[in-house]
Amino acid sequence: MTLEEQLEIWHQNNEYQKIIDELERIPDAERGHELTGLLARAYENAAGGTEHPEYHLHAIELLESAVEEEDPNWNFRMGFALYWLDREEEAIPYFEKIFLLISSDPETQKFWEDARELLDYCRMQAARKRSRQKNVPYLSMSKRVW
Repeated sequence: MTLEEQLEIWHQNNEYQKIIDELERIPDAERGHELTGLLARAYENAAGGTEHPEYHLHAIELLESAVEEEDPNWNFRMGFALYWLDREEEAIPYFEKIFLLISSDPETQKFWEDARELLDYCRMQAARKRSRQKNVPYLSMSKRVW
């Protein structure tokens, strides 16, 4: 069994710490783009949403060390980490890039449906945050007037 096959089995079994332990043993310089991406994915999944934000931060560091902007997986992982860190505005370009890179055939589009949902959510949250920021001075002033 290859390393990649074993990593996929652990991933399917939600054994993210095993993936992390195995891939962290490989020196950064020898890990390459693919394994670094899988390590970042394991950290993101091990983070448990918002339970361990430091894992998402580490995933971003890993992804920045192996930039591959023309890879939809790399863009998804970067956007996903930013999403969980409540940095929706920053996540949007990464999710958008996915749809510039992938095929338009229905099967591929269906595979990336989660990315589309995250993109829509990030756009909505970013708009809400911008709206709140614009209204804060107005609301503060109106309270003083009344």
